[in-house]
Amino acid sequence: QLMCSSVQKALFEEEDRVKKLQQKVATLEKRNKQLRDRVKKVKRSLRQARKNTRHVEQMNRKLSEKLSSAGGQIPYINS
Repeated sequence: QLMCSSVQKALFEEEDRVKKLQQKVATLEKRNKQLRDRVKKVKRSLRQARKNTRHVEQMNRKLSEKLSSAGGQIPYINS
């Protein structure tokens, strides 16, 4: 009887430990998914920002070319 109850106690403790570990794993998996999603969003934002930057740089180049080709055609007010 005494041996049986100590074995049962050890078994219950082990089952409890396993349950706690499973809960911890589930929590960590959930957090991992949240972080992966956040990384995905940040990467998407970064791609969009780079695309926008390239577009703005292209527009600036075109504007600069127009200004330099216009050259002396634009009268300066302060001259």
